[in-house]
Amino acid sequence: MKKIILNITVLILMLTFTSCDKEYNTIGSDIIGGDNYDFNKYDATVIAYSKATGAVQTNNLPVNALGTYENTTFGRTSANFVTQVSLATTSPVIGTTTTNYIKSNDSVYLYIPYFFKLKTIGTGNERNTYEIDSIYGDMSSSIDLKIYENRHFIRSFENANPQNYQKYYSDDQGDFESNLGAQLNTSVNTAENTQFKFSDQEYIIYNTDGNGNWLDANGATTTDSNVAVIKERMAPGIWINLDKTFFESQILNASSSNLVSNNVFREYFKGLYFKVAENAGQNGALAMLDFSKGSITIQYHSTINAIEAKRSLKLNLTGNTANFIYSPKNTEYESVVTAPNTTEGNERLYLKGNDGSVTFIELFGADDPTDADDIPEELEVLRANKWLINDAFITFYIDKTKMGLNAEPERIYLYDATNNIPLIDYTQDISTLSDTKRNKYLHGGIIERSSDLRGVRYRIRISNHINRILNSDDATLNKNVKLGLVVTENINNVASGHTKNEATAGFKLLPQASIMNPLGTVLYGTHSNVPMDKKLKLEIYYTKPN
Repeated sequence: MKKIILNITVLILMLTFTSCDKEYNTIGSDIIGGDNYDFNKYDATVIAYSKATGAVQTNNLPVNALGTYENTTFGRTSANFVTQVSLATTSPVIGTTTTNYIKSNDSVYLYIPYFFKLKTIGTGNERNTYEIDSIYGDMSSSIDLKIYENRHFIRSFENANPQNYQKYYSDDQGDFESNLGAQLNTSVNTAENTQFKFSDQEYIIYNTDGNGNWLDANGATTTDSNVAVIKERMAPGIWINLDKTFFESQILNASSSNLVSNNVFREYFKGLYFKVAENAGQNGALAMLDFSKGSITIQYHSTINAIEAKRSLKLNLTGNTANFIYSPKNTEYESVVTAPNTTEGNERLYLKGNDGSVTFIELFGADDPTDADDIPEELEVLRANKWLINDAFITFYIDKTKMGLNAEPERIYLYDATNNIPLIDYTQDISTLSDTKRNKYLHGGIIERSSDLRGVRYRIRISNHINRILNSDDATLNKNVKLGLVVTENINNVASGHTKNEATAGFKLLPQASIMNPLGTVLYGTHSNVPMDKKLKLEIYYTKPN
């Protein structure tokens, strides 16, 4: 009867939490378990240590980094990007011209939207205001941004083995940077190249006449933005004018045979390369972007069916991509992740995305080498107890001193590192929120902050995983697998990416969502030098059998 009552209580709690569309991430609102259960509690032995990933696979990620960002704990990260380009309409009808297609009042511009939330809607011709998401660093500081024609084909399959998908890694920029074409963002406006800044400003396109003059509601030209008719509003993003002569020559004057399909077009025009450099005295900023939402608009004039008019041709930033990351490690960080203490665990655990580091966690201590059963002694004792597992949490405390004021990852992800798959607690958690990156919040891993908004801890429920290890008779389910812990860009993404050098890293795969995240965090580990109130904990709540 006691077991039934306890399970009903937990079920009611689960249903209640699943129905709430609310953010729970501050100390004092622990939806994944306060310490007030009327259960017995056992603190299990845990050993945790961090290892460097080395270069990681970065082609065709859902989200990519661009920019340069200084993190005082981990070091500076610089991220370049290469992408193929696609015709929005294949075999476009461009028309004819007796002189140039692109006139002085035409433009060629690149637009890539940021991640954002709409804050306020402007009255009349006032701009809407936005809250920008996923830009790290100092948005008021500048970076040197150059956009080049890419002349190195981005393959889908390996040349040596066309049965295998091509892998590009975070340090594979050499072949691309030795094959760059013309720089395409050469405007005299340095805000579009050498002094580029990420901005939260909305872009407004006004109705114009054939000469580029704004028009009011009566069709009269005007220079007053308050009365000009708005044609289109575009959310904040990268907006850069590109070289008109290049696109007239390479695209509008291209042979029609090069425009018949996107496979052919990508062989002809191999795409764009975005290259960044830090500016002296600037902290820099780094943005996470969905480049596939970006486009190039080519405005031009031509004659079709004896009618001359202003027209446009659109190119989408879709196709194969790769992200190139340069992130030399600070001395202390590098020393920890290159020489981990696998016996006691590290004093501090360093989690870092991109080509950073992962933490490995071993539960229930070491095995007695004399019994040769490869099962930790503590685990053997716990299995013999036949406890009813009511709940289990693994808690990670943040070293606020080490982290300083650096941006903190909103979430960490715990997974089965032996098999590179999610834990059962992840799979069975169907809780959702309007912010999908906070889905599976009952499983947890979301940062908990104090009143100063600095992170205090992360907590993850692994009740079903522990129950399987302790109580399942199925040898395929009760294995005490090694766990992996990483930062995550999106909890819904459980795909894996490769490390470039498995022999050096010591592992072949890691979660792709960690590769996409440029942030890092420092957690207290399991070494004996760690204060007890900060030490990594696995707490098992149980009921003894009658």
